[in-house]
Amino acid sequence: MDSTAITHKQERKERISVLSCGWLGKPLALHLQTLGYSVKGARTSIAGVQELQALGLEAYTVVLSEDVLTGPDAFWDADILIINVPPRKERGKDAHVSEIALLRSFIETTPIRKVIFVSSTSVYKDINGLVTEENEELPDTPNGMALREAENLLLESGAFDTTVLRFGGLIGYDRLPDQRRIMEGRKANAQPMNVIHRDDCIGVIRQVIEKEVWGEVFNACASGHPQRSHYYKAAAQRLGIQMPRRLPAEEEPYKIVGSSKLRNLLGYTFLYDDPLQVFNINV
Repeated sequence: MDSTAITHKQERKERISVLSCGWLGKPLALHLQTLGYSVKGARTSIAGVQELQALGLEAYTVVLSEDVLTGPDAFWDADILIINVPPRKERGKDAHVSEIALLRSFIETTPIRKVIFVSSTSVYKDINGLVTEENEELPDTPNGMALREAENLLLESGAFDTTVLRFGGLIGYDRLPDQRRIMEGRKANAQPMNVIHRDDCIGVIRQVIEKEVWGEVFNACASGHPQRSHYYKAAAQRLGIQMPRRLPAEEEPYKIVGSSKLRNLLGYTFLYDDPLQVFNINV
């Protein structure tokens, strides 16, 4: 192989498909495209596809259910697939597991050899203490159980490598408490929050791709875990409204999600390591 061919190989960016492009997936796809990656996005409706195309993305209609997977071959012609398809609790646990099993079988027939699976810290049970990636105690919610099984299905494939990202609650932009939610937050308690800003979600995914860290499971949460009541108070101050008098709240079980593995192995530095930063005030 001549030196020109070697240079071209080194400069080649991976082809990335994002399933699907909603609140997180759409800005993620646009960000990766600005970095020079060839990016394809998926939505479930023609209107959604047209929205992505208007933003300059190559987009396709892809529909995934427990029984059917439809989508053009062009979408699956990629090196990396980012799966951002959360379970919907109204359908029950088994539906999500079945659709991920169907998706896994199909991926194994495509050129895709790397997968990023967007999971959640709901895979952990509330143990009133710290949980890390080594914690094997099963969750007690249908969504958490579905995600844990879905993770294992993808990690166990011999046809592609999967990195699982267990994101905390997603915050930022339009996902901040408004006046209505603040009023409803009168019963907000001292339960510590495990959250991550959308910009940090995108940053973590980018770093996994750029550093080629595959076959791993990472928790991804800010290291600050403010009490829920403090978070709502900060939101009220930012909006210039009076925080309603707190009502007595029952003690609830909790967990504190540790992300030291992400920081140490991936070397990621959070943009919003203190969730209260999103309010830009001192509380």
